[in-house]
Amino acid sequence: MPYTAFPERTAPASPAYLRQWLRPGSDRTAGFTRPLERAYLALGGTLASTPDAALADGIIAALRNGRYAELAGLPGDLTGCLVTSERVFLFRSLFTRNTVFYKQSGNTLEWSSDPADLVPDPLDRLDRGTIWRICRGDAILAYPELRFLRPGTVAVFDGATVDIVEYDRIKPKPLPRGSTPQDYADRAWELLLAAARPYARSGRVGLLLSGGMDSSAVAAALVACGAEVTAYHLDTDDSLADESGYAAAVCQHLSIPLVPIATDIGPGHLSADWRFPHPYNHKGYRWLEQTVQRVRQDGLALLTWGRDGDLLFGPVLRYGVHDVLFGRLSVAEKRLMLRGLLSSRWTLPNLIKSIGRSHSLVTDNAPVGENAQHTDFLVPMSGLPFTFPDPEFLPEEQTTDLALAWPHGVQFCSPMADRELYELMTGMPTAYRCIPYGGRIIGKPVLRLLLKDRVPPLIWRRHGRLWLDSPHETFCLKHRPLFAELLGADSMLARMNIVDPQRLAAVLADPLSIRRNTETLICTAMTELFLHGLESRSSHPVRS
Repeated sequence: MPYTAFPERTAPASPAYLRQWLRPGSDRTAGFTRPLERAYLALGGTLASTPDAALADGIIAALRNGRYAELAGLPGDLTGCLVTSERVFLFRSLFTRNTVFYKQSGNTLEWSSDPADLVPDPLDRLDRGTIWRICRGDAILAYPELRFLRPGTVAVFDGATVDIVEYDRIKPKPLPRGSTPQDYADRAWELLLAAARPYARSGRVGLLLSGGMDSSAVAAALVACGAEVTAYHLDTDDSLADESGYAAAVCQHLSIPLVPIATDIGPGHLSADWRFPHPYNHKGYRWLEQTVQRVRQDGLALLTWGRDGDLLFGPVLRYGVHDVLFGRLSVAEKRLMLRGLLSSRWTLPNLIKSIGRSHSLVTDNAPVGENAQHTDFLVPMSGLPFTFPDPEFLPEEQTTDLALAWPHGVQFCSPMADRELYELMTGMPTAYRCIPYGGRIIGKPVLRLLLKDRVPPLIWRRHGRLWLDSPHETFCLKHRPLFAELLGADSMLARMNIVDPQRLAAVLADPLSIRRNTETLICTAMTELFLHGLESRSSHPVRS
């Protein structure tokens, strides 16, 4: 059935069924499904080839015969299931951003790309501590009873147990010892071009262009491959967050059209009409909604961005003096980097601790303890852990696809999500991911070298970023009554004893407190809207 049926879809009377969502406007038979005798195959994701019987038969044979490693060679970023009379197979390609949620109850296995499908009465099953953490902005799964399929794995259900088999993973392949950051930049560009070429054959491609290095690199690669690119930029009249000059410079340099999207920070920034299968605890849903609507209006189906740039080129969670001392670097490089670390913002005690692998300089400023996200209006809860976002499951991405992109027939995809590129960059010395020099921490030095002859200098020489929270702070300051009404004493979160109405009133009365709590206010508001959506599908209101 078409995904535009969301969220009014209803389940069939029988619990034993398989449903596949199709692109809006497509024929019911156009989805890539492969019914066979006593078997059924369904795929989702981005397929980088024409679906045919040979591809389907190859997937079915690989799964049925336990040759799971063959799935690593599939042409695209896919997730899928094969249902046979003996077993059920669920699999997820290494680089797809879409996952499958599942749960087992005795001899029954249920799965879906939409977690709300699997929780009959979610309001009774939501854990108060989990919802509190989501209001704080933690990127975690809201339904503790569910599991999700991790990239490069296949789940095999035989009617009794679920076995998880890893069939694909990144194997670091560094350049030869003595290779320089420039060598890595040159090779990374070659691989990025190879990854971008299939997009040049797919017709018009949309690009979400911030003007930063990641999306600029994707733009340069797509243009070099001959792709017909249209760049979309989230525009704002807030001078503290205006990046339009960077985006315009990239587009002018590459001769591609730039479509500015005036970001909405009016009352529509939060809408009671939204329905989410999972909390979208992030600040920019309305802006993505505007972007997807414009992309679809322009007749495009693929929307790319620089999603993987941080993972490929940026500092990893563990970085410190250890990586300089024991990395595959020349003596001269080690000397320069150690000197740079001593003049950086990191203190000497932390530098000494980072000589061991157990301490990381990058996590010194993690949002815990004194750096924790402000939750001044939430009911205090102690003992709740903080976990770094899991790149294998980002709730806002899954929710965007389910509630926004797919209903509009738009698929997010990333040319940087490429096996060879990841193998190269995960094998690169960690010390090349950020270089301390002259009191500064130069982030993504290899990406800067990659870009230096391909985009204007103001892009790759840029240090730091603009104050992107400013528009959201303005929204919160201008719409205090909206938050007071949405999160006040009658709210579902207040009835769950998560929001303290008196503390909320105190925060909304003080502009400085509003600025401090901006992100938490918006994340909490988005969580409240999520609960409203669940209540509209439930037979009873939320209990206190």
